[in-house]
Order: sequence, then C-alpha cells, then structure tokens
Amino acid sequence: MKTINGQFTRVRLLAGVLAFGFFASGLLALAGQASAADMSIIEKRKDTMKKVVLKNFKVVKEFVKDGKGSAADVAKAADALVAVAAKIPALFPKGTGRPDVDAKTTRALPKIWEDWAGFEAAAKALGAEAAKLSMVAAKGGREAIAAQFGATGKKGCGGCHKPFRGKKVE
Repeated sequence: MKTINGQFTRVRLLAGVLAFGFFASGLLALAGQASAADMSIIEKRKDTMKKVVLKNFKVVKEFVKDGKGSAADVAKAADALVAVAAKIPALFPKGTGRPDVDAKTTRALPKIWEDWAGFEAAAKALGAEAAKLSMVAAKGGREAIAAQFGATGKKGCGGCHKPFRGKKVE
C-alpha cells in the first residue's frame, strides 16, 4: 500500500502544480498579456501599414512634391490603397489593442472596439478617397492629384488615426 499511496500523493502534487500553472496563466492573460496569436496579428497589421499603406502614400507624395514617377504610378498606388482599406478591419480583432496589449506594442485605442461601426466607416473612407485618387490620376494633372492626395490623407488616414490611434510610447 505504501507504493500506491506514494504514487497517489505524487499524482495529486503534480495535478496541483498543473492547476496552479493554468490558473496563473489565466491571471496573466487577464492582466493584459497578449497571446502569441495577438502578437502575430499586431505584427501583421504593422507590416501592412508600413509595406502597403505607407509605401504607396510615399509614391504619391514623391509625385506630388518632387515630380518623381508618373500619374500611372499614382493610379497604381491608389489602387493598392483601395485594396488594403477593405482588409484593415480584419487586422484589428478584439483584444489586440490598448489596454489588452502594452502601449509600446500597439497604438490601437479601445475606441476601435467601442465604436466598431465608426472604425469600419473610417477604413471605408480611406478606400473611397483612394478610389477617387485613382480616378483623378487616370486623367493626369499634378494639381488635381495633389488636391485629392490631401483629401485622402485627411479623410482617409486622418479619419482613422485621429480618433482610433494613440500616441506613440517609447
């Protein structure tokens, strides 16, 4: 009997340690620790913003300010912005913003999920303004492109960043 009792005690001890581990990990999750999946989507959205949105805005900005590239390049960049605008809401699942995730990791404010319809409307506004930019670019005219580029930045990017994006924390 002594061996059975000793094994039973070890099993109970192991079960207790495991239960405590699960409990502690749950508390950490509640305390604002992001999961690996959350971190992955945050990195994906940062990557999308840099490699798609910012990259294409830079193409248009260089055309408007410095005359680099062509109106066709602007139209192509605007089309890429239209395509990515439709994907933006999916890059913001609940639980991947402040305060659920450290402010150094993300600038996504809780208002995104509090006003989801407004957030989706802001992403749609980016797509709509970028579509207008594409149409203006198809006609040429650097001044018209510059004017619509300004509207795209103000209504598209600004429409989302001002209400839904927090200050950068170092």
